[in-house]
Amino acid sequence: MTNRILLCTYEGEAYLEAQLASMEGQTESNFRLLLSDDASTDRSFAIGEAAAAHDERITAIRRESGSGSAARHFLEGLRNPRFFSAADESDYYLFSDQDDIWHPDKLAVEARAMRRLEARYGKALPLLVHCDMRVVDGAGREIAPSYVRYQKMSPARRQLRQLLVQNNVTGGAMLMNHALVRLLVAHPVPEHAVMHDHWIALVAAAFGRIAYLDRALYDYRQHGDNVLGAKKGGALAEVRRRLGLAGESLGEMNEKSGAAYRALFLQAEEFRRQYGKELSAEAGKTLDDFLALQHKTRIGKAVGILRGGFTFNLPHRTLGELLFL
Repeated sequence: MTNRILLCTYEGEAYLEAQLASMEGQTESNFRLLLSDDASTDRSFAIGEAAAAHDERITAIRRESGSGSAARHFLEGLRNPRFFSAADESDYYLFSDQDDIWHPDKLAVEARAMRRLEARYGKALPLLVHCDMRVVDGAGREIAPSYVRYQKMSPARRQLRQLLVQNNVTGGAMLMNHALVRLLVAHPVPEHAVMHDHWIALVAAAFGRIAYLDRALYDYRQHGDNVLGAKKGGALAEVRRRLGLAGESLGEMNEKSGAAYRALFLQAEEFRRQYGKELSAEAGKTLDDFLALQHKTRIGKAVGILRGGFTFNLPHRTLGELLFL
């Protein structure tokens, strides 16, 4: 078994060396790292090449043109033969961003959890393990000891109906088994994935199992250049944002909410196109019921959301869904 890590870099030379050092210092040394540079114009690729020159576990490649998004970069990277090999059925797969810092035992702890899952459910079942993370600033100072609690996330909500409306799996926190990645690469890169981690969570929920480790195993660095940043969750703050009382107008918030829901439906439609014929009857009905919401009246949507369990993890978030979907 080999642990395979896909590290995607962009314009991020300031943090990349520290991230590579944290990987090289893992207590579990059995891994192969593919560093995929997304046509950056800074020193990121040169840093990756230098790391590869002194560590045979590392391979650095550079895209000739940008992928267009982090989601596409990771989902295309899954299909790189230097990362995924159909023959290596015991391999595990992980993602990383250039500005994360792995704790020394991240790989070992997640791999051990996956082995327990495979012992219980078998290696043929698509399985996903994910962990918590510590939120730090650009200088590495702690902002919050738990990203999950900071964001008011609920990782126990891992059923398909829940993940269709609210993702709680973070890309850098995941470890995937071979069966899950094999299922992912057997289908095209989706045109309408909200994010790569959300898409992968849907596949894992529909066809396999998801397990959460309530432990921070890496530092998520919050800084001005993040593609997606961590925002502190809280009922009052979220209600103020939703009512246009926190810097954005009500019209802007309505448009942002509308765009978010449209993206969820587009993702679900893409999921049905790609996996519809393989889904169980129960999962297929869940997906159909969710997609039917967009064509219902306001009252019909509210009934469908509550009856189908397409709710958010906190009451005020579900209330916002009922009002603005």
